[in-house]
Amino acid sequence: MTLRLSDVLADPDLSLRLADGDPAALHQAVRWCAVTELADPRPFLGGGELVLTTGLSQLDEAAQRQFVERVAQGRAVGLGFGIGLTHERIPEGTLTEAREHRLPVLEIPYETPFIAVDRFVADRILEEQYGRFADLLDEHDTLAKALLSGRGLGALIDSLHQILGAPAMVLDLYGRVLATAPASASWPVEQILSTARGRAGGDPPMAVPVSVEDAVVAYLCCRRPRRSADVLPYAVSLVGLELARRQAELAGKRRLAGQVLEDLVRGTIGAPEAERRLTPFGIRAGEEHALLVATVDTGGDMRRKLVSSPPLAGATTAVLDDCLLAVLEPGQSAREAALLLSAHLSRHGDEVRVGIGGWYAGMTGLRWSYYEAHEAMTRGPGINERQQMSLSGLLLASEDVPLRDLARDVLRPLREFDAAHNGSLVATLQAYLDADGSVAVVADRLIVHRNTVRYRVDQIERLTGRCLTTTADRVQFWLALAASNLGGSAG
Repeated sequence: MTLRLSDVLADPDLSLRLADGDPAALHQAVRWCAVTELADPRPFLGGGELVLTTGLSQLDEAAQRQFVERVAQGRAVGLGFGIGLTHERIPEGTLTEAREHRLPVLEIPYETPFIAVDRFVADRILEEQYGRFADLLDEHDTLAKALLSGRGLGALIDSLHQILGAPAMVLDLYGRVLATAPASASWPVEQILSTARGRAGGDPPMAVPVSVEDAVVAYLCCRRPRRSADVLPYAVSLVGLELARRQAELAGKRRLAGQVLEDLVRGTIGAPEAERRLTPFGIRAGEEHALLVATVDTGGDMRRKLVSSPPLAGATTAVLDDCLLAVLEPGQSAREAALLLSAHLSRHGDEVRVGIGGWYAGMTGLRWSYYEAHEAMTRGPGINERQQMSLSGLLLASEDVPLRDLARDVLRPLREFDAAHNGSLVATLQAYLDADGSVAVVADRLIVHRNTVRYRVDQIERLTGRCLTTTADRVQFWLALAASNLGGSAG
């Protein structure tokens, strides 16, 4: 219980008397006692003290009034004046100035030493702090038990709501409410996120960042706690612990699902075995599913970032190579899911690529949807819809066919020439194939003379030993360039 000035005055052993002041001012909290005979005690006051003095340096009215003014400026809650030493009674100048500053003045009799007042205040404050510490331990225990009860984050936030006497919520970085109490509470989610990110003003609920592995993953929010606000740091640590557990569980599931999908895509297991292993993840062969394949250009451990990225509601997510896969359930909007997946991955980099596959039933359909989504993803940044799958597209999407290695061999002479002579043979080859062999079109696109294009074509054929007028060699070149573009560079 907070120590008030009225509690000090009411103690019978101290025998203090209110000499002047509004009784309402006695409800102020006392932080400590400060005994001083200095003419200016302000440098030693922090606010909230009961200042005790005998008026040793206050021998005239001007000094008395100046002392009281300075005590008031130091934000003291009251002035205790000891009589029977320097002054037989409290000087009128002291009382008059205190009245102007609404500063209560307590008369301390000669028989009551200042140390008795000081000890009373210290004992009560320490008693209060010990009581609060004991209460805080109980609150910590309550929150820990709630988290370990098996009901997880919801139980934790419900207990926090009871302790704070105010609504509480956990909000992730994407505006999803992970837990709230009471359930009927409404929250200005967008305002909370904008303010937490420093992009808006206003007076939203308090939002405390929750970090996992030094990265902010959520916010613990509450509305003006009426009590026990000092339990919040511990609550934040428990929320972070639960979210870290969820991340680890999600990462494990993604790795397992990724292994099964990899085996299915690469044909190392048949449909019955794939169905048996994917059923625990909620993927059933009799239902139609669509796949999303996404990746982002970023530094560091790409796979670790993907396995720990936020879940996608209503979808089974997995990690395969450097891509995050999402198997959508029937009825989900592939476009909306792709937008959300792109928003998730954009935290790790700007160049997010998402491909959308078609809806098919069965394990073979799942594999086909993956190839469509993977091919769409390779077309560039942003969200790419599937196109009708071609044989060449299937070859490029398949991990079993070493097209990148073949592309490296086919294009190596051209890349080496370009590097050594600052040439443009690879760019000319790409333009030539895109223009269906039209020298005029290539010259216009590259802004060079037609004879230059013919000279470069001769160089390409001479360096590679292939002929650009032969269909088989054109297909070889096209596949090599496509495979090269798939991974950024094959050589």
